[in-house]
Amino acid sequence: MIDQFCIFTPSGLVLFKYQLRRIPADILNTFISNVFISEREALVGINNQEDSDSEDRDEGDVEEKAGANIKTHNVKGFSIKYLRKNDLIFTLIHDSIIYLNNSQQFLSTISSLFIEMFGDEILENLKNNSFELIDPNEDNFIKFEKFFEIKLNEFQSDNNNNTNTNNEQLQKESHEESRNIIASPGSPKSLAKKNIKKSNKKGRKWGADGTIIDDYGDVDNDVNLDFSSKADTNSSSLKNDDVNLKLQQAVGDKAHFGSKTRTGEFLVSDLSEEMDNILKNSSKKNSGLSNSSSNTTTSSQPFGFLRNYIGGKKITKEDVNKTTQLLINHLIKKNVAPEVAKNLVSNVEKNLVGSTTKNFTSVETTAKKSLEGALTKLLTPNSSIDLLNEIQAKKKSGNLPYVISVVGVNGVGKSTNLSKLAFWLLQNNYRVLITACDTFRSGAVEQLRVHVDNLKNLTNNNDDNQMVDLFQEGYGGADLVSKIAKGAIKYAMENNFDIVLMDTAGRRHNDSKLMAPLQNFVKAAKPDKIIMVGEALVGTDSVLQAKNFNNAFGPNKNLDFFIISKCDTVGDLIGSMVNMVYATGIPILFVGTGQTYTDLRTLSVEWAVNMLMS
Repeated sequence: MIDQFCIFTPSGLVLFKYQLRRIPADILNTFISNVFISEREALVGINNQEDSDSEDRDEGDVEEKAGANIKTHNVKGFSIKYLRKNDLIFTLIHDSIIYLNNSQQFLSTISSLFIEMFGDEILENLKNNSFELIDPNEDNFIKFEKFFEIKLNEFQSDNNNNTNTNNEQLQKESHEESRNIIASPGSPKSLAKKNIKKSNKKGRKWGADGTIIDDYGDVDNDVNLDFSSKADTNSSSLKNDDVNLKLQQAVGDKAHFGSKTRTGEFLVSDLSEEMDNILKNSSKKNSGLSNSSSNTTTSSQPFGFLRNYIGGKKITKEDVNKTTQLLINHLIKKNVAPEVAKNLVSNVEKNLVGSTTKNFTSVETTAKKSLEGALTKLLTPNSSIDLLNEIQAKKKSGNLPYVISVVGVNGVGKSTNLSKLAFWLLQNNYRVLITACDTFRSGAVEQLRVHVDNLKNLTNNNDDNQMVDLFQEGYGGADLVSKIAKGAIKYAMENNFDIVLMDTAGRRHNDSKLMAPLQNFVKAAKPDKIIMVGEALVGTDSVLQAKNFNNAFGPNKNLDFFIISKCDTVGDLIGSMVNMVYATGIPILFVGTGQTYTDLRTLSVEWAVNMLMS
């Protein structure tokens, strides 16, 4: 499979580097020396391409069209496919003995994405010799990394039947080795990597002014929703340039956050849709790119087992039984719980047994469609449209406010995702009252105050009525929670707020004493919708979390939606979201993809299937 993918300038300035396994350090340096530095490219480039035509020709006519300007250079047993585009060099390195399908297509697609997202800025900076180090945590760069991983997973799926490379081991190695780098012109010729390590989750304390008091004494420089500015958080002080810049950073990429429908509803985009739009808008895209996403899963690894013994025959239960455990194990590796994996595989089995095929492809397609159908039933899309319609209907009836409660275990990001939800509702021109019903955790009220102050300053308001405000009564016991909930609803009615968003205390799902107060809270708040924030990182325990919360609110009241947080941290291990929906039948409203207010996306079932089958 791919050993390394690198983007750099002709002068040796590394812009992006993704390394799947260790390769000799001199491979890329030798390539640069032979092809670029020695000035032999103009003399030997044509001959070099002719020497590699035998390899490239095997990849098919479609690939030749997609990568007409892509060349191949061989160095010490490695093949380096490279493309020069917009004064940048894109390289894909792999073992020369491995045959890869659609490698030129993959290289061309990534180059189009990168240039569309960064091309103009990079060219301008290079011309002015002012190209500076860009933080890999910058929103647009993180987004490109996500797109790269999606396309890489698709590419690997398409090639899993053509190599015996242990992809699981490569991914494990790459977790420690791969780094995405934007380097400065002052770096040495053989640019050293900037070591960027994600810190472990740390406890936070919030001061009365909304600042973070870090118990560990470290300074968190990441752009996120938990502002650590020492400036006063009242409205007047937030007007200075520094804080306004931080507000812009907190919003993130608003242009791709979503769009309004003809009826005026603001709907959130999904990740795969955004990536496809970037490719469509690229002036340099190749004619074959539009078919890439739809065709990448037709040769997915989970169904490669069928090639061993299926071909022009009627499939029996015995045939399928031989492969059932293989597919179950594959899903479990994606964090799908064993009981959920068995259920999904049983649906595939029912569709395969008794079917007759003339060739392998139709069997594989049948199996793929069966799994897609099972996942589609679980992962219900377009939930946001229904929620907006319900809010609008209640507003027309004059029975406002519409009450939404957010629940979940400790540390999953309830307050952060509640703030993202508020930002989305503000885009739909609803007045939102955020309510601090977490009266137990120290700093919970102050944290919400920071978010509300930010949202106030991000909201254009043409009258005296604030579009968003905070309702809180400090800290106390369970009785205070019910009092706050009732008080918030009364305040919202008196002040014409459309929606009340209630934050709640995090609680251990397996502790009955901590879960019990949820019944009294629901009786007091009478929420129209209860949303549970679940963490993509949690793994198979997500089944029990979802079940316990779904049953915690008393008779005739259950969860309504999930928001799955931290989906940007798990790659293709997205089994937790499948587990939670399977355990409860509750659909996913949004997935969290980062730490800004616009890092919220609707779930694409096609994307989820792609990840599960990669």
